Amino acid sequence: MAVALSLAAGEGCASTPISKGGVADLRRLILRTLNENQILILSSLAVQRGTITSLLRSLSEENGVPLSTLKLNARILRGLNLISFGSTGENRCAEVEALGSFVLRLLGYEPIEDAIQRTS
Repeated sequence: MAVALSLAAGEGCASTPISKGGVADLRRLILRTLNENQILILSSLAVQRGTITSLLRSLSEENGVPLSTLKLNARILRGLNLISFGSTGENRCAEVEALGSFVLRLLGYEPIEDAIQRTS
């Protein structure tokens, strides 16, 4: 049985069915590729608005992870095009990119906006 993981328009190629085993393999690959701090940042950013600095400071205090470690991991996520945020001096809200949303859905996280849209 195939499960369709589709990409929204503009997110890449056309939708291709992927088997349940393929989804599980892809999920395992992503979990091995992203570390715990990167998943923490990505999942937190999906539900919180604000600058990357405020988010990382909050995560650092709540989870006891050094701020410098979280900053490095946020830059890695930005380099992978999973999140976006302004550079030094830009007071721009950080956000999850389309690929980041796909990864979160694959890992079983669901951004609040998606849940709200389905219930409306």
